[in-house]
Order: sequence, then structure tokens, then C-alpha cells
Amino acid sequence: MLTLNNLSVSIQDTPIIHSLEYTFQNGETIAILGHNGSGKSSLALSIMGHPRYQVSGSILLDGVDISSYSPTDRHIAGLFLSFQNIPEIPGIKVSEYLRTIYNAHFARHHIDTKSPSPFVFRRMIEKMLPPLGLDSTFLDRDLFVGFSGGEKRRIELLQVALLDPSVIILDEVDSGLDIDAIEILREQIQHFREQKKTVILITHNFHLLDSIDVDRIVILRDGQIERQGDRSLVADIRTQWFK
Repeated sequence: MLTLNNLSVSIQDTPIIHSLEYTFQNGETIAILGHNGSGKSSLALSIMGHPRYQVSGSILLDGVDISSYSPTDRHIAGLFLSFQNIPEIPGIKVSEYLRTIYNAHFARHHIDTKSPSPFVFRRMIEKMLPPLGLDSTFLDRDLFVGFSGGEKRRIELLQVALLDPSVIILDEVDSGLDIDAIEILREQIQHFREQKKTVILITHNFHLLDSIDVDRIVILRDGQIERQGDRSLVADIRTQWFK
């Protein structure tokens, strides 16, 4: 469970989020909607501990205040944040990147256990690829170089499967997705729900909700919650679109 208590966020003394109070329950999928500039991405980055944001209030993960944690420690505690814009990184293979982040994660959770060998890790990763519509050739490509939007998102979902976070924040995850990729995203989110993970979808495209089941919808405007409700709120959004 992720709880925001009186959370305010600013950047270079410019206020962005204002005294936000909200609790994201375990096993729920919550969509955060709002126009560009409403504070959606700033909220996500602040929850993850991005250093350029000044934050007051508290962020609790399963009752533990993680407000002073570094981004790495927040990840270790169980947070995952997808990139809104995923950079291409030539010279680093997908398999090398995945093994590096897994070993760092593994070392923090299994102090007295040796991390898997490259061979064992490769076999482990290959078993995770089919549900995401990926094949083993992706593992030997440079990280995100020449990847389509859908392929980049699938690699991010592979990271989620590998690292097993309890709270998954997907920022503008629908960007660049084709129909097949949206279906894979839908299936993965349903899988996360079954695992009792908290999924936070951040978007300004409410049409994504035609494909993804959500439990609650939160509409941000000017860094504050303007409206919130269950899926029935979609009908109002279609006719009013944040009027």
C-alpha cells in the first residue's frame, strides 16, 4: 500500500503538487488522468525520489516512511517507475543491462546467496519472453536502439517481471503502442492484479481505459485532485473531458 500524506512538490521554488492526500491500495489498478502540465509525471518522479524535486509531506510504503530514501532504496523497497521517454543506449546489450540490474537487486535481497551465472540468468530470462511477445534476439540488441515504442514498453514489462516490485508506476505507457502491444499490456496488468500488486497508470489519453480495466480513476488539475471515482467516471470524462 502506497500512501501520500500532505504531499507537496515544487521545482526551483515553483509549486507543482499541492497538499495531496491519497492511498493506493494493494491489488488495485488506478488511472491518473489530466491535461499536460497537471502534475502527473512530476507526481510519479517525486514518488520515486527524483532529486530535482523539492518534496514536503510523507510517502509511506506499507506503513514505512520512505520520504528520505534514495531512488535506489525506493526501488529495493518495492517501487518501479517506467520512463515516459525511453532513451536509446548504444554499446550496452539488453541482456547485460538486465543482468546488471538483477544482480544489484538480488544482492540487496539475498546477501548470503551467490547471484546466478550468466548462463543460468540467460535461461531464466528466456522463459519470461514469450508472454511479452519477445524472442531471444532482443537480448543481444543494443539497449532500446532502433526499438519501436511497443518493443520498448515490452522490455520495461520484462524488467517488472524480473524485479517483482509491489508498486508499478507506468507513466504514459500507451505512447507508441500498437494494438498487439496494448493487448500484452492488458494481460500483464491483469497478471499484476492477480499478484496483488498496485498498478498506477498515468496518462492524458482516457481512450486507454477502453482496453485496460481499472479500479479507480483520479483526475489531476493544477497539482490537485479535481475528481476521483470508480470506472463509471469514464462516461463523464468522455462527454466533458476535464471541463
